[in-house]
Amino acid sequence: KKETFPSFFVKIQSMERKKEQRQAELYRILLNQGKTKVRDLAMQLQETPETVRSDLSDMVNQRKIIREHGYARPISSVAEVPFRMREMENLQEKRRIGFRALHEVKPNQTVFLDAGSTSVLGLPALARNANITIVTNNIPLAYEAGLLGFQVMVCSGALSNVGLRTYGVISSEILRDLTIDCAILGCDGIDCAKNFTTLAFNEVGIKRVVLSRSKRNIVMMDQTKFESSASFNFASFKEIDCLVTCALRPEQREKLKMIPEIIEV
Repeated sequence: KKETFPSFFVKIQSMERKKEQRQAELYRILLNQGKTKVRDLAMQLQETPETVRSDLSDMVNQRKIIREHGYARPISSVAEVPFRMREMENLQEKRRIGFRALHEVKPNQTVFLDAGSTSVLGLPALARNANITIVTNNIPLAYEAGLLGFQVMVCSGALSNVGLRTYGVISSEILRDLTIDCAILGCDGIDCAKNFTTLAFNEVGIKRVVLSRSKRNIVMMDQTKFESSASFNFASFKEIDCLVTCALRPEQREKLKMIPEIIEV
């Protein structure tokens, strides 16, 4: 039976999405492990070496990795992961966490949502008729929130083409003039069981200003962040009012005991 165009188009979209998810996971592995054999990458992803080589060729063209004979490695092991790749990592868990975190926003509040991909996934949790104002430096989030009908204020400033976010002095100065009811921030890891960390140094300034201007500070963190420690601290556990995260093991809960409120989803 001849396949109809709509079903063929849906199949192509599904294949492309699977490819993006696979490449996001491949990039995450390389950032964690550094230089790795192609056959080992194929084993970890449970894919054929041919499929992995094809993905690696795409990522070389995107200037994310370097190919060597039988190996691949990231261009920088401490580089910020591109937004569109972060968006595909741990998708279901991040969607649950983002939805629950944004559920904390109350009617008539001004909320800051940072440049993390989890915030975008949680947008449907916001009631559209609740007079909520969103302040953000996250370009994809500003676009999606605008389409959903929210009042959106974008912090102008320099643009990160990798992180799809604004940053710098101008962004920070705009935020210093605002009173924020609730700030919801992502992180890239934890440091010594007392600080939240980020890979991007130029994100620290904005996060610090937001924390000082917000009445309630919430951090979102998925399971992978427990295994990571990025280079730059932006907040101590004591500065955060609430953490929204995955179901925790006892030893993980012990690490986070200084945080006043923990919501597990």
